[in-house]
Amino acid sequence: MEGLANSPVTAPVLDAILGYRRVYDRLADAAAAVVPHADGGHVHPVNVKVQMSRSVTPRPSDYAALFHLRGLAFEGAKIFDFGGSVGHLFYLYDRYLHFPRDCVWQVFDLPPIVEQGRMIAASRGEDRLQFMLGWEAASGAYLFIASGALHYFDTPLFDIIAKLSKKPEYLLVNRTPLIDGPQKATVQDSTGTRVACVLYNRAELVAGLEAIGYKVVDSWKAWESSLKLVGRPQYSAVPYSGYFFRLNGAAPKQES
Repeated sequence: MEGLANSPVTAPVLDAILGYRRVYDRLADAAAAVVPHADGGHVHPVNVKVQMSRSVTPRPSDYAALFHLRGLAFEGAKIFDFGGSVGHLFYLYDRYLHFPRDCVWQVFDLPPIVEQGRMIAASRGEDRLQFMLGWEAASGAYLFIASGALHYFDTPLFDIIAKLSKKPEYLLVNRTPLIDGPQKATVQDSTGTRVACVLYNRAELVAGLEAIGYKVVDSWKAWESSLKLVGRPQYSAVPYSGYFFRLNGAAPKQES
């Protein structure tokens, strides 16, 4: 199958058969191809229900994330959740980390999702959870989280962080489809909807963050998530990946 995908004769035929489920050079190309099949994409009502269902039980890669977060000092801290939907990760992690009352968890997402997140937080009387419409609010965050969201943005994480006036001390990247080949894009079938996503190159992501002052503390496999592309194993992310970074000069976490 890989030979068919790479042959100039058979590759166009395979792409025609695969339809929108193929490899693209740019996120915009993948997004354009999936428009007739997107069914609402990120803002489909089922997405909020699915995300909130994930606020109850940790998935495998959450345990790696919790391991690294457990020793951080969250008193008076700001946590920024990039593409964090309705704040489901806050509800989940708070059960284990017991964030103090003066800790603020800010979520950045699309306006319809932000509106629903605010309603859910208000119904729960949760004032530590805030919702933002711009990622620039991440400046000065103690911890920056991009869990299951980084691949929906075509601006690399190191470019986003570099534009902040004050870099976060820690970065948690989780459930991200990283590949070893050149950066590409594709369409992800998820929870009954379809969305375009970027397949970031692993080495470029790490090197870009190291270039702006971060150090890899740990990495792991997110076995609960995978993305397989027919005939293109070099662009398949099986499984997704997770990383924990510390800004050079930031205090190491407290061991508990």
